Amino acid sequence: MRTRRTTIRLWIHLLLLSGALMALWAQRTPDPNVGDPIWRRQGIMDGNLVRTIFINWGEIAHWPDSPSGEWPKGTGHQYVDGVALIVQARAIDNNGNVIHPMETQYREFVDTGPKGELWGWAPLPGYFYPKSTEPAMSDDPSTWPDVWPDQPDWVNPGEVRDGIDNDENGLVDDVVFWNGFFGKGVRNADLETYFVFDDDPDEEWDFYPDPTDTTRRGLGLEVAARYFQWSQVLAEDVIFAVYFITNEGKTNYDSVYYAFYIDWGVGGTDDSSDDTGEYDLTLDIAWAWDYDGYGTPGRWFPVGVAGFAFLESPGIKDDNVDNDDDGLVDERRDSGPGVWLDTYPYGVDDVEKFIQFYGREPRPHWSGDEDQDWRPYEDVNENGQWDPGEPLNDDVGADGIGPLDPNYTGPDEGEADGIPTDGEPNFDKTDKDESDQIGLTGFRIFPVHTYELWNEEQNWKVFKSAPPPSAGQVTANLGMFFSSGSFPLKAGQTENYSMALIFAEDRDDLIRTKKTVQQIYNADYRFAKPPDKPRLIAIPGDKKVTLIWDTRAEQSYDPFLQEYDFEGYRIYRSTEPEFLERRLITDAYGRLTFRKPIAQFDLKNGIKGLHPIDVQGVKFDLGEDTGLRHVYVDTDVQNGQTYYYAVVSYDRGFVDTSAIGTLEGIAPSECPSVIKVDIAGNVQVDINTAVVTPTAPAAGYVPPELDGEIIRETAGTGDFEVQFIIPDSIRDGHTYQVEFADTTVLHDRGTPFYMIYDITDGQKVLKLDTSVVHEETVSPIVDGFVVKITNHTEVDVDPLNTGWLIGDSNLKWDVSLDDRFAILNTKYPADYEIRFSDQIIDTSYSFLGFPAVPTKFSVYNLTEDRPAKFIFREYYDQYRDSTLTPVTEDQSIDSLEQILIVEENPESILKYSTTWRLVLEVDPTRGKPRYPQPGDVFRIATFKPFRTGDRFTFKLRGSRFDREKAKSDLDRIAVVPNPYVVAASWEPRSPFRFGRGERRIYFINLPPKCTIRIYTIRGYLVDVIEHNSDVNNGQAAWNLLSKDNQEIAYGVYIYHVEAPGIGEKIGKFAIIK
Repeated sequence: MRTRRTTIRLWIHLLLLSGALMALWAQRTPDPNVGDPIWRRQGIMDGNLVRTIFINWGEIAHWPDSPSGEWPKGTGHQYVDGVALIVQARAIDNNGNVIHPMETQYREFVDTGPKGELWGWAPLPGYFYPKSTEPAMSDDPSTWPDVWPDQPDWVNPGEVRDGIDNDENGLVDDVVFWNGFFGKGVRNADLETYFVFDDDPDEEWDFYPDPTDTTRRGLGLEVAARYFQWSQVLAEDVIFAVYFITNEGKTNYDSVYYAFYIDWGVGGTDDSSDDTGEYDLTLDIAWAWDYDGYGTPGRWFPVGVAGFAFLESPGIKDDNVDNDDDGLVDERRDSGPGVWLDTYPYGVDDVEKFIQFYGREPRPHWSGDEDQDWRPYEDVNENGQWDPGEPLNDDVGADGIGPLDPNYTGPDEGEADGIPTDGEPNFDKTDKDESDQIGLTGFRIFPVHTYELWNEEQNWKVFKSAPPPSAGQVTANLGMFFSSGSFPLKAGQTENYSMALIFAEDRDDLIRTKKTVQQIYNADYRFAKPPDKPRLIAIPGDKKVTLIWDTRAEQSYDPFLQEYDFEGYRIYRSTEPEFLERRLITDAYGRLTFRKPIAQFDLKNGIKGLHPIDVQGVKFDLGEDTGLRHVYVDTDVQNGQTYYYAVVSYDRGFVDTSAIGTLEGIAPSECPSVIKVDIAGNVQVDINTAVVTPTAPAAGYVPPELDGEIIRETAGTGDFEVQFIIPDSIRDGHTYQVEFADTTVLHDRGTPFYMIYDITDGQKVLKLDTSVVHEETVSPIVDGFVVKITNHTEVDVDPLNTGWLIGDSNLKWDVSLDDRFAILNTKYPADYEIRFSDQIIDTSYSFLGFPAVPTKFSVYNLTEDRPAKFIFREYYDQYRDSTLTPVTEDQSIDSLEQILIVEENPESILKYSTTWRLVLEVDPTRGKPRYPQPGDVFRIATFKPFRTGDRFTFKLRGSRFDREKAKSDLDRIAVVPNPYVVAASWEPRSPFRFGRGERRIYFINLPPKCTIRIYTIRGYLVDVIEHNSDVNNGQAAWNLLSKDNQEIAYGVYIYHVEAPGIGEKIGKFAIIK
């Protein structure tokens, strides 16, 4: 039986993991609604380094709007003017004429009606929220409908549309589950959009695709479209597009062409005339570049290259021809499981071609799984049925999800039955290789407007006569046609079409990326899935930013590896929202590849250093076993500067050894981190990103503080600290108590729980009931503060606090466990005192064959406030004086006197355990021995975890305004920068593709309420700023525009700050432009 690890090896060369492909698309049920241009929505794909406009009728990019094929995101560098999907078919109109209706939609030169109405594709309603201005985007539930027309049961009962994350899954207003290509609620791609459109508005021809319905026009085509992006470094420069095109009419078409039209704009909106393009037969890709290498605006350099990779074409399932040359004739994606084939060659028509195409020998399989890649469940215990815990593999049932998927509600049809079921991964609808694809049959490259999209007959001739791809360059305002056909499209039949837009630095980089694109497509768009995103909170302060995030990512499960593979967190900070300035680490080809974090925290699990699997010659840093943290204070910041933060989770990748001893595997991957800024400057953050501007507090500000000391009542020895995170949320005069609890008998295992209560006015209100305390734990925010708990998770001797508490004995001492009692030893979590006397004051405990003897000392358990039992070992008659005699040089280590403490232990076989022993030794280097004297006390101190009954109590004072302090703070009012020379570092960039952003200086250390007047040196009033803020903000910005909204001149200016009841401040600043 094949093991899970063997299965993983078979997939390693694809670099692809996780998430089953769960689309239900092969012969999809058409929507009864029809398209209408009123449902047109424009969105932006920005889930990786590619950012572009798209429209929900199949159009990608839209010249001259921005961003149109922008790469890298945030640079304003554009490469594509537009991409359009085309379907054209041969039909007979009502007058018996042969016609060739062509369905498309584009920004220009398309068919329109007599009143200017658009003829062609138009979106269907229901696939986005009606009030949304965007199509449905996987990262924004506010764009999702209340019910999916094609998945009406995918409703989330735990959420309502109220702006709150009711079910606490990291999504707000997700009243339905995401209608994912990969299944119910599955968002395997970092960004995905889904929309549906049809050709009903096309009334150009006297033709009805359904003769019984004269209201339905066009060719009767409906298209379900999806675009994907992954932020993983190997796929971060690509956008994928997949179209599922269904003939929902009742007309069978014998000759159909699918096509793409692309209008390149390499180098920018105004730099299309010198685009050069060709089809590279080696790459199997069309690509374009800028002839002179300079882009507009601003003559940016160097301009990269852009490619169009054709991925999937229609198939013909009944022509008795092996169209895709894979050794299989007439594959189909609606065959059902068929019968079990166990006789060589297992239904393969041409074994040599099969091996060449799939890279393996044929094997037994269900006949409907023609390419033989569907995997049933693994019967690990060989009892003939699936049992919980055994890998399901592809055998997850028709809904495509199994028990380990987050939206699983129970077994469904076909789950764990050992037979492929429609909807499962790698079978029928979900397996692109079960289609006998005809491939790309035609390609044309030409100057734009050589062929217009309104001219059906011209384009029919082009598609019909277009030669297969061949080498050859054209330099112009460049357009390209890609076509597949002709093929039959019967009523009710669905055939797919897909492509990828690729961006790269040069041709060599394009080659490497194209290989990754092909691997992703070959694996049915399954790609490495990073851990979930943590939820981030960023709190600004005075020259600092505090970041706090949750632990949700640490429970991320990888369904392919079938393990929890979270490894750590990385923190990125940038002054621009795309984090491009953090891309500092290059690969072996000199290409910027990885971002450099400002901090990194990883599990303390021995997995550290550089991951052995490289990405283009550069290796991922797994961390240094620092241990996890969930709070970070960034003090390397400047007040007034806006910062963008991301906390990303990453996994540990996968490493294995091949049969020949070579390393193979998957490099680690990070979760995405996206911040969106629209042209108006509005910012939208994801749950793991934040935008924050540190500021100085107002004059007279007094920060929150402890009101008195923290009252400690603990046996545990860890540290405890209160940290103020949101100063204006601190509740003045409130008293809090942190209580611990554990479930161990001896309180010796360091995983206690803790609760936080508000005990003000004698009430006890639970504020936080949380999980275990680790070595270092920072609580979630409670009323604006957090508690930081440093816990000793292991019991051990505290050497700094162990020794003579009273007395001046110079004897060496040793406190440890006696290895001869290893089976009974326990590191007991308590402190002890050995109190010496010159009289018999106690008797040792008879245990393990040691008799009870009278002693001139006693042992007291300080932690539990009681006498302690102990064994007293006396070896020589001459020392049997009831006193602990030190070891001398002439004694063996085994011939020594010692005190061995004994404690009750219900978990021990003898109901008692031995614990700490004390041995004294004469040290000749210390001079004449000074033996313990009556009244001397030796203390054994230990590090102990917190336990049940431990607690801390503290009272808080909130932040406040002190008028007298404000008066003295007036002298601290200043202007920054001063002088202002051309620009300031914190000024925002322009929301447009070129030009500078708003100029800005700051007045700092202002009182909460004041008036700022700005004058020229001659006394002319330039502007007035009314500052009115809370006590936490003592900063006001000025945009260097006069009260008449005119740019000011360079020179020296006077400012006057007037704060009623506090005072005035006059100063000056200089502007140098």
